[in-house]
Amino acid sequence: MARSDRPLSRKLIRLGFQAMGRSRAHRQDLWPGLAIDRASGGVTWRGRLLFTLTAPAAMIPANLPLIAAVGSGPSLKNQRIEALGDGTAILCNGAASLTDRIRPLAVAVEDERFVFRHHAMLAALPRDIPLLLSPAAIRAWAERDPGSLENRPIALIENLERPLGGPRRPLSAPALRDIVLRGHRGALSLAPDQGVVITGTVAFSAVQFALAAAPRQILLAGIDLTNDAEPRFYEGTDTAPSGLSAGIERILAGFGLAREAAARRDIAITCASPVSALLGLGYPLDDSLTP
Repeated sequence: MARSDRPLSRKLIRLGFQAMGRSRAHRQDLWPGLAIDRASGGVTWRGRLLFTLTAPAAMIPANLPLIAAVGSGPSLKNQRIEALGDGTAILCNGAASLTDRIRPLAVAVEDERFVFRHHAMLAALPRDIPLLLSPAAIRAWAERDPGSLENRPIALIENLERPLGGPRRPLSAPALRDIVLRGHRGALSLAPDQGVVITGTVAFSAVQFALAAAPRQILLAGIDLTNDAEPRFYEGTDTAPSGLSAGIERILAGFGLAREAAARRDIAITCASPVSALLGLGYPLDDSLTP
């Protein structure tokens, strides 16, 4: 398997579900083998209970002084992540490699391709570190080694537009009226425990969980969005391609709305990356992680 690719079997499954139509194509996230019962929280793999979902609020307490959403942009290589302190950060994707330097609130992964590439890194995480995982990430992990998911606190990253067991729906659907904040172009979820707005970077999902917890400050680190052709801070020469450029307009629209939402709630929201596209949206530069 090429490092950047899903296994061939997953590519064929995706094509098969896409042929079923856009409204039902997301059912491939669960098939085959995974079932998630939202009412009970039970997650089963091939008919056997694997774990019971944890509420996000149990991982990310309300009213903390600081919550950091930490991506894996190249800028993070030159920053002092330890300055965040333990119990403050949601580490996204490859930032999971930093758990030997700080104790996070959670590790967040929503792209199954990351799981296929870096399952060994994820499986090696201490079992008491909470995880925020999408259905597709859970299924990909279970395909590799279901046992390494057991006895872990895991909360769900569900896509509001593609609900479990239901057809695709627009963010303007009446059922979502009270939990989706919409702006001129972007949207975000006010109730990420029910689902998030997916833009193409798990860091934005992490920000939605952070906003819901209403800390005094949200700090964004390693969220560059300007240099996705360069190796991520944890990569060497063997890099995986990034899809950020293709979705950059939607991503930036979401982060622009997140800044507005934070201001309305008197939450300071800052950016530690000196090369981040977020600075162009008016995010203040935060030098607290600068060596």
